[in-house]
Amino acid sequence: MKQIKYILIALCLCTVSSCDLLDRPVYNHIESSTFYKNEKDINLAVIGAYGTLASVYASDYVKYAELPGDNSTTVGDTGTQALIDKFIISPVNPIIESAWRNHYRCITNVNEILAAIPEITFTSQKKRDQYEGEALFLRALCYFNLVRMFGDVVYIDRPITIEESQKMSRTAREKVYSDLIIPDLKKAKKQLPDKYSGEDIGRSTSGAAQTLLGKVYLTQHDYENCAIELGDLIEQNRYQLLPKFADIFNPDNANHAESIFEIQYEKGYTGGSQWSCQAHSRDLATTLGVSTGAVTLPTADIIEKFDTGSARYEATIGKLSGGGKMISHVKKHYMELSIQNHSDDNWPLLRYADVLLMYAEALNELNPTPTDEAIDCINQIRRRAFAVTDTSHDLTPAEIIDQQTFREVIALERRLELCFEGHRWFDLVRTGEYMKVMNAHFERYNAGAYVVENYNDLFPIPQREIDVNPNLLPNNPGYN
Repeated sequence: MKQIKYILIALCLCTVSSCDLLDRPVYNHIESSTFYKNEKDINLAVIGAYGTLASVYASDYVKYAELPGDNSTTVGDTGTQALIDKFIISPVNPIIESAWRNHYRCITNVNEILAAIPEITFTSQKKRDQYEGEALFLRALCYFNLVRMFGDVVYIDRPITIEESQKMSRTAREKVYSDLIIPDLKKAKKQLPDKYSGEDIGRSTSGAAQTLLGKVYLTQHDYENCAIELGDLIEQNRYQLLPKFADIFNPDNANHAESIFEIQYEKGYTGGSQWSCQAHSRDLATTLGVSTGAVTLPTADIIEKFDTGSARYEATIGKLSGGGKMISHVKKHYMELSIQNHSDDNWPLLRYADVLLMYAEALNELNPTPTDEAIDCINQIRRRAFAVTDTSHDLTPAEIIDQQTFREVIALERRLELCFEGHRWFDLVRTGEYMKVMNAHFERYNAGAYVVENYNDLFPIPQREIDVNPNLLPNNPGYN
């Protein structure tokens, strides 16, 4: 059962913020002085901020986090998502524009909350710390996505006026990391509770903040701090791998023991999860009896990489008959045939398997010879993937002869374990493999019809934002 319900409140807050007006940047000032009067108001606002985050992940996130990679494709599609799939990306792409605006909607709401908290009397310091920690976590997450997508971005850590917003320029991403993302997550880690109960299940925890902090360090190639954070989290023994891989994605098993942070969606609510719809080919619409989006179809390459018949393969790749042929689809994303575009399918943003994989990677980068501890992390993942408790599928030190070999093993395990969950493109960019991998991919499947250039590690600043605020220029290289 889903606990924290925030979709409708989020829609109300977006209305308050006038976030759809075309004559101003989205990161404008919300007149909130009459709204935040007590602890209850702060709680409602925090829930609303989760709702704006749900808008970030509701439909477009997978299009820019998975489609540029080699796991997903939009074969036969000609929409704006297909342009991203083929790296024909421009500043007027509405998916990229939506990503920018939705992230700043969440940041705008969070900055208002953080500014209001000092003026409110709370029932306890613990509650005050929790709400502030949640807001800091959400802001750090949004900025982490933004700097990974756009590089230098508009840095806003307080409520601002419309006039200010129209004059702001971009701040170097290194400063956004050092001055906001990392400090926000460090503070959130200290202030957030370890877990929740009842209707509060689904809110961000100290474990979520610590996991995201580890991912931030890994992205910055700060392997030492990454290993410190994730090693500490593993030692706490707060999370565990579920025995059955398929149980991770069962909507009736939301917020389980492996889950560290999920984007919550509620069946029947406008704006609920759309992944079920988008993970199936349009040729399956008749078979399923609902419209299908064809956004994240598995590529032949990712299917070939799996060990056919493994528990992980069976829970990830499905096949259905449609249009007179058998069609592969992403099985991870649940579909209830009676629900169209707003199912119970939470987005698994942070889970313990990712922690083990990141920790193994950090240890490998710190040691010229693969360590037993790092190998064990990978073997835990592999045992679950093959549904065994013995060592029959374990990797041995003899098989992993050096750091580079283990680096490749970890990259493949990340690809197979986390595919279609929004990690692949960012992993390729983080490791500097995006040009090599994607150009080889296009050469194999499209005879080199599409090309990935060096500048494609970033997306363009949306033209709509530049039209309102020319101080955002120059655009990222390759998009001028």
